[in-house]
Amino acid sequence: MILLLLAACSNDYAIKGPATPEPLSLALTSPTYGAFLGEDGISVAGVVTPANAFVQVNGTTVYPDEAGVFVTVLPFDDRAVVVDVVAIAYDDRVREIVPVFDGTDPRLSDPGAIGGLLTPTGLDALEPTVADLVDSLGWQDLIFSALPTIDTDYVDLTPVSVTSTGTTADLTPEDGAIALSVTLHDVTILTDVAILDSFSFELGISLGEVGLGAHATPWIDDDGMLGLTLADAIVEMGDVGLSVEGWDIPEFITDLLFDPVADLVASLGEGLGDLLLDQVGDLPLGGPFAFDLDLLGTRLSAKLITLDTTPEGVGLGATIGYGEDAADTMPDVATLGATTPSGLAYQLGAAVHEGMFNVLLDETLAGFLDIDLKLEGEYGELLGSGIAALDGGDEIPNDANGYCIALQVGDARVIRMVPGAGAPLARAYLPDLQVKIDTVIDGNCEDWLEATVFAVIDLNLDGTEVNADLDVNQVFLTAYGAESYDQAAVEDQLGAVVASLAGLLGGQLSFDLGDALGGLGDLGISPEVVAIEPLDDDGLYGVYLDVFGSDL
Repeated sequence: MILLLLAACSNDYAIKGPATPEPLSLALTSPTYGAFLGEDGISVAGVVTPANAFVQVNGTTVYPDEAGVFVTVLPFDDRAVVVDVVAIAYDDRVREIVPVFDGTDPRLSDPGAIGGLLTPTGLDALEPTVADLVDSLGWQDLIFSALPTIDTDYVDLTPVSVTSTGTTADLTPEDGAIALSVTLHDVTILTDVAILDSFSFELGISLGEVGLGAHATPWIDDDGMLGLTLADAIVEMGDVGLSVEGWDIPEFITDLLFDPVADLVASLGEGLGDLLLDQVGDLPLGGPFAFDLDLLGTRLSAKLITLDTTPEGVGLGATIGYGEDAADTMPDVATLGATTPSGLAYQLGAAVHEGMFNVLLDETLAGFLDIDLKLEGEYGELLGSGIAALDGGDEIPNDANGYCIALQVGDARVIRMVPGAGAPLARAYLPDLQVKIDTVIDGNCEDWLEATVFAVIDLNLDGTEVNADLDVNQVFLTAYGAESYDQAAVEDQLGAVVASLAGLLGGQLSFDLGDALGGLGDLGISPEVVAIEPLDDDGLYGVYLDVFGSDL
């Protein structure tokens, strides 16, 4: 027996105990964090040790080869996808979470400019404003003051007043100008008539509709002031009618009045033409159409650079600066048509690149969800009730007196325009929102829960008001202090907790474009999204609006 034991202890016949498990490790080689992967699928590859470990990629089992290498391909079912790889061996578990995006990074192709178009439909909507502008000039009084008294051997005509029942306008875009036509309705000159210095009466000279026409050339000066210059004024008079209240004018009186009335009407026509060119001939519309503002902590500057007219409408070009002055020269941008690519009518359109939203709101969104709170006492009980209600929350230490809550947006994020009509205008994808919830014990923050949250924020336009709505797509629990819990239940419940917390802070990401752009809301402008449609495959979209009212 002793000899046998000695032999068993030799190198050739050693008694071996249970094998020590090989440490579990997981190394992803693809994809990389925050990568933009074009339009193809997502290649997921890596190495797991030991090679016989159980591997799941987004819930689907993947089998490594003898060297522990595994490869699979996931589809893009949204603009952003979180690759969730879990390796399990024995009682050990390792998890890698990698967010990726489709397409290309829009920040790399942002032209730093917006191309706009005020369409014929938009000009139609502006016509009542132009008509009101003409009426506001008090043209009747101006013309009356310029009308002469007609004195002949037989008849004297003395103007008493000039009246009209209303004004309408027509604006038609052409190459290099806008054809402006103003119609004065039911124009009447009231005069005192004296015949042979012995017989007098009050005569109404009706002209029906009087048309004023001109070509309006828009301009913008070096200071960003916008205006119109009128040229080629014409006046078209309606048929002349004479009337005396309660009396049919005899033919011989009409013959005597013919020449004096013709002279007075001709004087009116000349006066209207002079009024159009002298009073409205070079009409400043305001400005400067440039601004520099702090938009939720991000400096934004813009400058109107180009202005031109074609039969398609009035084209506008503006440069945008982020954290710096807007450029003084306009890069090439897309030209919009008088209708959307799908054929919808609109009033004002803008060719906007997704890169503008990303550069402008990157830091804003990060700041919006960058939260670090310590809530004790009543506040801890109020906001912590949802945390305590999580599956496993009954294991929170009895001496806990609040919560430390931290949210932090990861560097992987992108904002995409949303094609279609109505809300949202754009959507922010935040697939790496880090959530850490600690318990407060004796004034210190003690580890309790950590998770990665895939959240999206919809940016909506309601009139000139921009607001944000946060929704939680997925929750990935990465650490939890409870011992007994259902992971799926905790992840589902935690999404509601994060959404509620973000909802309390949502007002920080709401602002009024009317106030930001110099009080547009005071002008009664309330933009309504007609459609958002892609203009290319590189992040450029047409944003098509009705801004002057849709009852055309």
